[in-house]
Amino acid sequence: MSDDDNSTIEAPTRRDYVKYGGAVVGGGLLAGCAGQPDSGSTPSENESEVEQGGDDSTEGETSYEVCMEPNGCHTLAEIPETYAVYDPAVIGMMIALGQEDGVIAEQGSGYPTEYLEQLPEVSFDGRNLTALIEDGESPDKELFYELDADIHLIDHYTAQGYFEFSEEDIAELEDNVGPFHGSWMRRSDWTDDHPFYDLYEGLNTFAEVFQAEERGQAFEEFYDEMVAEVTSQLPPVEDRPSMGYLTTSFDDKEVIYLRHDGDGYQYKPFQALETYEHDAFEGLYGEGEALSETTYRGDFEVLLEADPDVVIHHNAMASFRDPDTDWFEDTLEPLKNDPVAGEVSAYQNDRAYPWHETYAAGPIVMMFETELIAKSIYPDVFGEPTGLEEPPEDEQLFDRQRLADIINGDL
Repeated sequence: MSDDDNSTIEAPTRRDYVKYGGAVVGGGLLAGCAGQPDSGSTPSENESEVEQGGDDSTEGETSYEVCMEPNGCHTLAEIPETYAVYDPAVIGMMIALGQEDGVIAEQGSGYPTEYLEQLPEVSFDGRNLTALIEDGESPDKELFYELDADIHLIDHYTAQGYFEFSEEDIAELEDNVGPFHGSWMRRSDWTDDHPFYDLYEGLNTFAEVFQAEERGQAFEEFYDEMVAEVTSQLPPVEDRPSMGYLTTSFDDKEVIYLRHDGDGYQYKPFQALETYEHDAFEGLYGEGEALSETTYRGDFEVLLEADPDVVIHHNAMASFRDPDTDWFEDTLEPLKNDPVAGEVSAYQNDRAYPWHETYAAGPIVMMFETELIAKSIYPDVFGEPTGLEEPPEDEQLFDRQRLADIINGDL
């Protein structure tokens, strides 16, 4: 609003309605962000404010509150049309909720569209998205002003850790651009002081933002049905092949091995398939250097001592999208030819697989990733894994058409 002598009261913008709940009296915004988890703000309280402010309460009556830790609650007057994300997994959540057209920015690693090619009438074009992290450089606040998103599906800790924003920076952007509303779901990092959301808890919470709760619930139910069917066919634990979840540094002759029972969508397929019950490294975690509560570093001798029958390489699918990297030539062959690592059963028997998507494992990718890992561990039961290629119909562990229907709103 102008402060000139001849100033006029400007009509509230659409962003004012999205961010503040639509209550405007004499140019003042009344219904606002709840700010803190214990603020006590509710939709009914905001509606009351609107009714007290004037006769026209239509916008206030349609406002709704959404809450997600660690950001607290925000009151929205209508469904946001544009949004920015950091983690590509959130793009997958938005595709699942039918909101893919609204994304305008993500971290810069891109969303893996190859899986979508197996789904009828489902596609996503992310070529024109703004990269929030470019050439390793964190964004400044001006980029967020330029993006002018209705909402940022990014939590405060991510903005602080990856963008180097202070709480004051975030507050400024929330006041002048749009709310930061998200939570870190990849792992349980940064969540000691607030509840942790698993993939489907997060999906259902985002569904509230876009008033698409039925789709979120349908996705969760569909995944649970697939997992129940797959696990019902698994052999007894004592007959399952030992499995290692790891990454390697060949030049340093090091192995980074990870527990399978961690929280977050990074570990969800392993939890679903109960791989922690036949973990090749169980009993060896104390021998390695602890990098975190779930991650350890050792040498190739530790890898050979564990001697996993099957290995899933952490985040190895990223190499399939890097034109300068070949997973088979750059990672697998050196390990197979190494005098120590080459003695590991998984490498000797060609049972090492790159089917792991760390950054993009939203609800759609999770269906494919769980299928691929199940096939990798139990090819005699489910058929050989086919990577990014569609498996024969009789070897598919979930119905592609049904998944496409849920994405397209046919519940």
